[in-house]
Order: sequence, then C-alpha cells, then structure tokens
Amino acid sequence: MLGVTVITFYLSYGMGDPLAPYVTERTTPEQYEMLAEKHGLNEPIHIQYVTYLRGVITFDWGYSEVVNEEVSEALRYRFAATLELSILAFIVAVATAIPLGIFSSIRQNRWEDHGIRLFALFGSAIPIFWFALFLQYFFTLYTDWQISLRYDPILWEITDPIEIKTNFLLIDSIAAGSWPHFIDALKHMILPATVLAYGSMATIIRLMRGNMLDVLGQDYIRTAKSKGLSENQVTYKHGAPNAMIPTVTLLGMGFAGLINGSVLTETIFTWPGLGAWAITAMRSLDVSAILAYTLFSAFLYIIANLIVDILYAFLDPRVELGGHSSIAEILVVSLSILMLIITLINIDAAVWFGFLILVSLSGLTIYSISKRMLDNPEDAWVIFLFAGTMFVVWSILSGFFMTIIYCTLAVYIGYLIYYLEDVKESLGPKLDEFKRASYQIKKNPLTILGLILVVSLLSIALFAPWLAPPAETQRDPMRMEEHFEYNFNHQPPCYFSCTAESGEEDGYILGSTDRGYDIYYGIVWGSRTSLDVAVKVVFTGTFIAAVIGAVSGYYGGRIDDIVMRITDVFIAIPGLVLALAIIAVTGDNSIEMLMYALIIVWWPGFTRVIRAEALRIRKLPYIEAAKAAGASDFRIIFQHVLPNCITSIIVIATMDMGGIVLSLAALGFLGFGGGPDLAEWGKLVSFGQDDILTGEWWGFFFPGLAIALWALGFYLLGDGVRDILDPKQRN
Repeated sequence: MLGVTVITFYLSYGMGDPLAPYVTERTTPEQYEMLAEKHGLNEPIHIQYVTYLRGVITFDWGYSEVVNEEVSEALRYRFAATLELSILAFIVAVATAIPLGIFSSIRQNRWEDHGIRLFALFGSAIPIFWFALFLQYFFTLYTDWQISLRYDPILWEITDPIEIKTNFLLIDSIAAGSWPHFIDALKHMILPATVLAYGSMATIIRLMRGNMLDVLGQDYIRTAKSKGLSENQVTYKHGAPNAMIPTVTLLGMGFAGLINGSVLTETIFTWPGLGAWAITAMRSLDVSAILAYTLFSAFLYIIANLIVDILYAFLDPRVELGGHSSIAEILVVSLSILMLIITLINIDAAVWFGFLILVSLSGLTIYSISKRMLDNPEDAWVIFLFAGTMFVVWSILSGFFMTIIYCTLAVYIGYLIYYLEDVKESLGPKLDEFKRASYQIKKNPLTILGLILVVSLLSIALFAPWLAPPAETQRDPMRMEEHFEYNFNHQPPCYFSCTAESGEEDGYILGSTDRGYDIYYGIVWGSRTSLDVAVKVVFTGTFIAAVIGAVSGYYGGRIDDIVMRITDVFIAIPGLVLALAIIAVTGDNSIEMLMYALIIVWWPGFTRVIRAEALRIRKLPYIEAAKAAGASDFRIIFQHVLPNCITSIIVIATMDMGGIVLSLAALGFLGFGGGPDLAEWGKLVSFGQDDILTGEWWGFFFPGLAIALWALGFYLLGDGVRDILDPKQRN
C-alpha cells in the first residue's frame, strides 16, 4: 500500500492545480497562498508526500468537484452501491460457473464440453460494454424492464419513501419490510449484475474445468472408482472439493475484474457507484477523486487477495498460514508501520525518518550489488542484460524494432545456409512434431475455429488498403473521413446493394454513425489499430517479463524479494483503473500514450507467471547437472530456464493478443484512446450507443462484434496451443 501511495502521489503531479476545487474567480493571490500553505503545497516534494500520506491515513482525501462534496463521504455511499452490485454478480458467477465447469470436465471432448467451453471463451472475449449495450437495446425495445439508475425515484422518494440507512437498498428494503421496494431494487440490479457476472463466470468455468480434469486423472480417483463408488460420488465427493482449491485463488483476482468491470457497467447503466464517479472525475480531471479511487481500488484488491490467501490455507491442509519470514521482510514491515505511526504524530519527524530509511536502503542496495559483482564478476552480464532490455523496449515503441528484426532475420538465414546439412538432419523430428500438432488441431474444432478467425482478421488488417480504399482527399487512412451531410442521421446498412439506380454510391455497407463515419471503413482500418497496439504491447511486455521473471526466479533470495515487491505494487492496482488514471493524468489521448499505459499495467502479471516457472525449473535435476558441469548462469538461464518456460510464454502471449484489444476497446469506448476520428473499434461502439433507444442498432453492433471475434479467435487459438504444447496431451 505504501508503494501504491508513491504511484498515486507521483500521478498527482501531472494533474494540474490540486487547489482548483477550492479556488473561485474571487480568490485573491493572498488567499491562494494561504490555501497552498494550509494544504502543504508550497513545501518541498518530500514534505508534500508525507503530508499526502498523513491525509491518506486520516481519510482526509480532499474535495471532489464533480459531486461537490468531500471525497471520503462520496466514497462511503458510492462504495455501497458498487459493493451491492458486485456481490450479486459474484454470487451469480460462482453459482453458475462451478457446476458448468464440473459438468464440462466429465463430458470432456463431447459436444456438451465444446458448447460450454465456447460459452466460457465467448464470455471472456465479449466486451463488457458491448454486452451491456446489447442487453440495453433488447430490453428497451421488447420489454418494460428497468435498464438504468439504481431504483425508481417515484416509488422511493414520492409515492412510498422509506429510510435508507445502510445505502444497501436490498437490506434497507428488507429492514423496512417493504416487498415492492425490494423487487424494484432487484429489478434494477439484474441487468448490470448479469453483465458483470458473465466475464467472471467465463474465467471460473475454464479454471474449474481444467482443475477437474487434473484431479480426475489422479491415482486416488482411480482407487475410488475401483472400490465401486458411483460416478456422482467420485465426482462430487472426491473430485470437486479438491478441484475447488486452486479455483479459490482466482476469486481474489476476480474481484479486480469486478472493479474493472464496474467502471464500464456503471457508466452504461448510470449506476451511482464508484466506477461511474471515477469516469466522470477523469473526464473532468478531478484530481482528488481520481487519486482516491485509484488508491481505494488497490486497497480493496489487496484485502480481497489477503482473504483468499487465508482461505486457501484453510481449504488445503498442505498449505500453512505461518511461514518463515526473512530478516529483510520483518525489517521492511516494521519500518513501514513505524513510518506510518510517526507520520500520524509529526510530519517533520516522519520526513527525516523516511529520508534516513531511503538513504539506508539505497546504500544497502548499492553495497549488496557492488559486493556481488566484486565476488562474482561473471554476473556483470545482468547489468548489460537490463540495459539491452531497455534498448529493445525503446526500439519497439519508437518503430526501430522492425529494422532489428530484419537484420536478425538476415543473420539467421545466413546461419541456416552455412549449417545447411545440420538443418536438414533436424528437419525430420520437427516434421514429426508438426504432424502431431496438425493432428491435434484437426481433432479440436474450437482450435480450428480460432485459427480461422485469427487468419481472417489478420488478413483484413493486411489488405485494408484494398478492402476499404481511403478517399483521395484523406491525408491519413487511419483517420476516418467525416461525411457532414449524414451528421446526426444514421444511415442503415445497405449490405450488397449500395448503389442507386443511376449507379452512384448510395449509403454504406454496414451503415454509418451519427457523425457520418463509415462503420465498414472503421472496422477494416480499426483492425490495423488493434493489431499495431496488441503486437507492440504484447512483444514489449513479454520481453520485459521474460527477462525480469527468469532472472528473478533463477536467483531467488534478495533479488527475487525486491523484484516481486516492486511487481506487487503495480499488480495491486486493477489494470484498467491504473491505465485510465495514467491517461487522465497526462491529458494525452494519443494512441502512443495508450500503448505506454497498457504496457505499464500488463507486464507485472506476466512477470509473476514467468518467475513461478523459473522457480520450479531451477530445482530440476538437469539444472543441477548444468551447474555441476560448470555452465555459467547466463547459459543456464537462456539455454535451459527460458526455453522450458516457452510454453507458458507462447500460450499467455497468444491469449493476451485478445486481452489487450479488449482493454484498448474499453479505453476507446470511454473516450480515452486516440483522437475523435481514429479508426478504432471501441470508439465506434461509443458513437453508436446514443442511438440505441431509437432502434438504430448497427452503430454499436458491428464494431462490438469485431472486438469479440478478435478476442475469441486468439483465446481459442491460445487454448489449442496450450493443448499442443502440453506433454500430457502427446498421446
């Protein structure tokens, strides 16, 4: 949490004048100086940080302009609205997903299994905002269902008002003994809770199915069957409880998904919770509200994962709550608590104490690194490795990376020609592996579907200039041309009959937005935007994560502790929340800034996966043999550790090609991605949402379908790649 406060405090420096909520046109310079002195803004930066930290501890989180009240008060009742919605969504997701996951596993590779897997994968792939708009469109036109707000104001405030004590409307209506109020509140919750639940449900189904398949293959399951136990007894008494243990770990991560999802869901359904407030604050650059929401989201996420860790230990007797704590961990925790106590008592003392800690830790770090380099000069390659990593990241973001790829490819072709005979000898086993992979792809229809979707969408991006030629007057093909004669008048799709009787163009293939943007053109060129962002973010994040994760996991000890604590700070803030905060802070909605934000929020989670693999691999016998043979750490990491992590790297990178596009589209939908005329799918969906109530469905439907198919294609392909690379599936 201290690390999170450092991030939020640093972000505050890019958010304009923090005194803006307290200043009016009549504020004199003298009054402004008094305000600055009161809030400690005329002090040096280190004193300002400690003052900010004290405000966090005492819940003095500033004043929110957008709601015209203290942030702490706004958090209190908006959190109740978000929590009530999230709890209902969580119950629906868990109660539905676990039975489906179990049923899918016992019907493995049958049509029921394929159907449930497709349902789960589509739930992961479908954009939350698009699903919400789809339900809103359907229920608006064909039912009288309540699709917005949290309750019916006429019933709650005029016809039959009741006292709202807890701000949990279901509880308040039960306390008041009013059945009509309870039904009204529940009806308003069902649609947004369904939207929130579907994404979480999909992930739990997939994990529960995978865990059940592993458990059902264990020896004790075969023993239970040999004793004559029924299929139901084996599945539900012995299999399901043990498969639930890893699933519980996901529930804490799922809480972050609910926080991310609430931002989108509450915005669409005008739900008065934290998410809707955060988006309004970010659009208005409400400094205090943005920082408070980011900090509060991190706090909720950390507490949820702490509860899950404790619960995990109760469910699995092999896991112990108590463990050995190193002196470094005890020291860090003790100093952190002492720092908070001193901050609460005296600002000046806390500044000096924090300064001494910082100097001491910096000196200790420099001493430890220097001592290790002097004692083990062969480890100096780690410094050059990190420098090289920074260079590669810079080359990817600057566009210079393709030059490196072409040069590397030329060198590799030269290597193949020089060692042609050896290459020919190695082709036999590789051809056998290719045949085995082809057989597994043919055996799995979902993998074939994913491959078809990915190839089709990549082909659209590649052939965009021919599929949707830009107008002659258009300077940049990625910027859509506005047709002003169609402004505020959606043109319906004309599909295959887009010419008038005289032969001239008369309409758009997939219709237009109210700004006159051609939806077909936006989808075709938007595929290039999605591909460009996904490739750069995934390549950059993968490279950073592979290097840091492998080195951290291989060495372990203090290096691993330091790297993982830094990583945990970034993971503690839900990804979409941090990306939104970064973009709002900088005020830069360019696609480049959006990529930087996505890279910052994406690499930490991937680093933990690679590090976990490296920790496992470094204890295997062949690593010990390599060390005994005198192999250097560099050789072991890059010839033995990383190649054996490649399965996880390929699978996660493939699936994240879809996940990154979902995040990109969410940011674009909220108005934080690229310029207003950029060909980007999320932005197109946002253009179409305002006309749902008039029945003009094409404005949001087709772009959202493109996002869902892109993510679904890469998720299906990632699942197939995992099966191909899994040694358990080789038979």
